[in-house]
Amino acid sequence: MAGTALPLVVTTPAQADATDCAVYMASKGYKVGPSVKKACYLAENTVNGTAFCETSLKVMGVRAHHAEEACRRGAR
Repeated sequence: MAGTALPLVVTTPAQADATDCAVYMASKGYKVGPSVKKACYLAENTVNGTAFCETSLKVMGVRAHHAEEACRRGAR
């Protein structure tokens, strides 16, 4: 076994995005339509996106802790 080399596998951490936000919302029983997708997009793609996302989701009637977690996942 001397001189046997094992390949080195390097992986990168999973990248969060608006899809992660939407999947989380669906997993909590919320309908993921255009408004939820837009809120999740804001979390990922805008300055202060998490705050905009959370506010948007809360206005739609999403529970605060669900909105916070969904938007956090979208902004990671």
